[in-house]
Order: sequence, then C-alpha cells, then structure tokens
Amino acid sequence: MENGDDRRLDKPNVTVSQTEFSVTEGDTIEITLTADKAISQTMQFKLELLAGSTGSFRDYTVLENDVVTDETNPDIGTGTIGHVINMPAYTTSYTFKIVPELDIHPEGTEVFNFRLYGDSNSTGIVEPSSENITVNVANGTSDDFVVEMQWNGNHTTWFGNIEPTTYTGVDDQEHEYCDFDFDMEIYDAGFTPQFVDYNNCPAVTGIPADAPDGEYIIVPSFWDNASSAGAVPASGEIVYPVIVTMGKPGVFEHTTDLTGTFTYTAGGANNGNADAYVPIATVTKTGTTYVLRDYNNPDVILGQGRMAQIKNMLKHGKVAKK
Repeated sequence: MENGDDRRLDKPNVTVSQTEFSVTEGDTIEITLTADKAISQTMQFKLELLAGSTGSFRDYTVLENDVVTDETNPDIGTGTIGHVINMPAYTTSYTFKIVPELDIHPEGTEVFNFRLYGDSNSTGIVEPSSENITVNVANGTSDDFVVEMQWNGNHTTWFGNIEPTTYTGVDDQEHEYCDFDFDMEIYDAGFTPQFVDYNNCPAVTGIPADAPDGEYIIVPSFWDNASSAGAVPASGEIVYPVIVTMGKPGVFEHTTDLTGTFTYTAGGANNGNADAYVPIATVTKTGTTYVLRDYNNPDVILGQGRMAQIKNMLKHGKVAKK
C-alpha cells in the first residue's frame, strides 16, 4: 500500500518563496511556487483562508497572470470556499498574487492565515513547511474621495460565493439588475458634471486629490429602463436595490440606502422621469480634507433650493448624460 512518503517521491514537491508578509491594503503580494520537477499536467492547488483570521474572504483578491482566479464552489467538492491556483504543465516556477483590498471602510490591522494544498488527487504536493502562509495587513488610506453605487442586489450564498439578485423576464429566464442603465455623477457647485461613471456595475467614481477645492454634489441617477423584449419583468415591476457608499478610503465612510427610490415603472431620465436624478450629499473639499453633508439636511443652506434647481435644469434638458 502506498504511503505518504512514497507519494511525495512520485509527485512533484512544491515549495513557496515566502510564508510571511506584512503589507498595507492595496499592496501586491507575489508568491512563487517552485516544483522539484516539471510534469505534463497542470498542478492544481487550493488557497484557503483559515478560521482564526481577522480578515475576511472578501477583503482580498487572488490573481493569476493578473487575472482574478476562480473561487471554489460546492460543485468542486474541495471543502470550504477558497481560490484555485493552477501551476501550468512543463513549468517548475510559477507566481500568483494576493492583493488585500484598499476599501473605503476604515479598520485596524488584519491577519490572514492561508493554507495552500492539493487534495489526494492533486498532481503536485505542497511541502508541509510551505503550506501555511501568513499575511499581516495594515489599514490603507487614500487622499481621494470615492463613491460607489451598486444596484445588482449581490448576496452571499450559503457556501460564500457572491451571486446577483435576479428577476424573471417575460421569457421565463432569469435576468440581472446590472442590465439596467444607472449612473453615478459628481457635479460641481454650478451643476456641471465633473466625475462620472456611465458604463459599469457597480458604478465607481470619485473626487481626485488634485481636483479643485470647493463644493461637489453626489448624484446617483437612473438613466433608462430599456431592456430586450424577453427581459421585460414578468411581474411588471422592479424595485431596484440601490446602495451608495462614499468616503475617504481608510478614514471614513457613509452608506446611503436608496432602495425604493428607483422603480422599473417610473423609469429613468431618458424615459421622462423628472425624479431620476437624486442628489444625496455634498462634499466640501479643502486640499485632501473632505466634509460630507446630507444634501437634504435643513442645516445645509440652500439644500432644498439646489434640489429644485437641478430638477428644473433636467426638465429643460440642461443636465443630460454625455
């Protein structure tokens, strides 16, 4: 009967270049795998975040060839959620990357304890001294002001994978909310768009540190409810789960829940909805210091007047998606 030592003689033994790192959010960690021999098959390993880590699975990204690698899922049958690392055939050296996310949320130092291993069917064996990798991550900050708008209703499955919320179309197929056209715009005090994201879901934009000082207005909007014929909602209605998160990364953040503000039947600005632009906050920028205020707070002078002004401009076609 084959024992563990015999298996290690038959299969390539793999070691990692380094097993402990201390970095800051946003830094890139490179981990090089070295095999004692090359084989004609891909060697597949799993990178798993262990219990006891203070960082979470969603606080980092794993890259292979600068492309986000696959997460494991229940169908693979590799236990808890993790990432798949694929060392190509005919190679003895291969590098993958871990990037701790520089997010808006301010937090203390986090510790990520990883295990890198192959299962009993793996074509390569990770040496025991290389299985455990520890990454200490300090809170990262940015001098920019960042705004992110989500409307896809992403949720976490029981296994830990992220999936979008879907709706049923008249074609009896499931469709994603990302197919609808929402925009994130930041205006200056004269209601001229300065920083925008018209193309992505989630929509992400912000005020760069080198932007002129002054007041800016955060304006999420719904542009159009157009869809393919089959993607028209069978129920006749969708209430979009719009969430806007904004702040100075690593310093402060604020989340505004706009669920219920935008609906399919009301449509977007391009469908004639005069309420499709919704100013939610003002940002006063002084150097790299930002003061965020509720747009409709009665303590903010001309708050209600600004709302009336932007609606009037929209009505006369002066505010339009470009």
